[in-house]
Formats: sequence, C-alpha cells, structure tokens
Amino acid sequence: MGAAGGGRRRAELVSAALRVARDKGVGATNVRSVAAEADVSTGTVMYHFSTFDDLVFTAVEGVVEEFYERRREIAERHADPRDRIVALVEAGVPDVISQDLRLVYESIPLLRQRPQYKPLHRSIVERQVMLYRTTIELGAGLGHFHPAAEPAAIARNLVALEDAYDLYPLIGVELDRAACRANVLSYASLALRCTLAGPGGVPRATGTGKAS
Repeated sequence: MGAAGGGRRRAELVSAALRVARDKGVGATNVRSVAAEADVSTGTVMYHFSTFDDLVFTAVEGVVEEFYERRREIAERHADPRDRIVALVEAGVPDVISQDLRLVYESIPLLRQRPQYKPLHRSIVERQVMLYRTTIELGAGLGHFHPAAEPAAIARNLVALEDAYDLYPLIGVELDRAACRANVLSYASLALRCTLAGPGGVPRATGTGKAS
C-alpha cells in the first residue's frame, strides 16, 4: 500500500475508533470493536499503528485539536474583547455536553494507565487559558478591563469554572446551563471590573455558537 493509501486507511481507522469511543467510551474501546466498525481485520488495525493505545490516543488528540480550533475561531469573530470574553464563556459552557467533549473528559480517569495523555490534557488547558489571557490583556490595554488580579490568574479561574460546570452534567448534577454561564460571566465581570452582562444576566453578545 502506498503512502497515500496508508494515510487514508489510518484516517479511516481513527474515524472508526472515534465512533466506537463516542458510543462506548474510551475505556471500553478495543481493537476488535474498532476493526468491526471499520470492517477490517484486527491485523489491519495493528498494521497501521504500533499499538492500539496509539490509535486511541490519535483519535482523542484529533478531538482535542478540533475543540481548541473551534474555540479560537469563535473568539476571533469578535474584535471587542468584551464580546470575545462572552463568546468564550458561551462556547465553554454549552447547553448540551457533546459526545466529543464527553470523550475528552472520560479520558481523564485513564491517565494513570496511559500517562501519554497527560501532556495532551495539559496542552488543551494551557491553550484555553492563553485564549482568555490574551483577551484580558487586550481589553486592559484598550481600557475596557481593569483586572483585580493578574490576567493569567483570572484566565485560569475562568477555565476552571468552565471545567467544573461541564463536569457537573456528567456526574448527574443538573443545573440550568444559562444560569451556569451567567455565574461564570458574573465572576469575569467582578475580576475584570467590567460589565459583561445586562439586566437578568443577558450577555452582551449572543449567537456565537458552541464549541463543544
């Protein structure tokens, strides 16, 4: 099989692994289920990846990259840093936890057995923090924000709040998602000394879509 054909087959196997992981969870995904989903032999699966863990890691890595790129694109739609903060919060605390976002969170308990996932998870956290941090620094430079703490600390707190509110539904804590977003924006408003929501917690900007 040529390089192009091998690349296509790898992509097909990664897609098959993602479908299985979304349906059964990362921990329950195995070589037989992926082979069946891709309609190939288990030998074909292992021919294209040195280990099965490498295949699953590649699939999760792709999801993480797509998740970050969607968030970055959403942020860049807004020139005003105040609207950008709101857009990031709206994307970070979606109404519904998507299968892909669920998959990322479900891979966290595997870190002890699969330590290769740690840099991947650290990377997505740090890049999200940087999205907030650069937005906060831009807003401060323009005179919109008057940070009550270091921009990096505020940015990290915002990402931590998002993670907490996104984990809640996965463990059965059901809260109104609009209220969750309003809570995050309330913290951001206090920390940045800038009104980011109107009466009743209505955001400055809406219709940004969800990066979930």
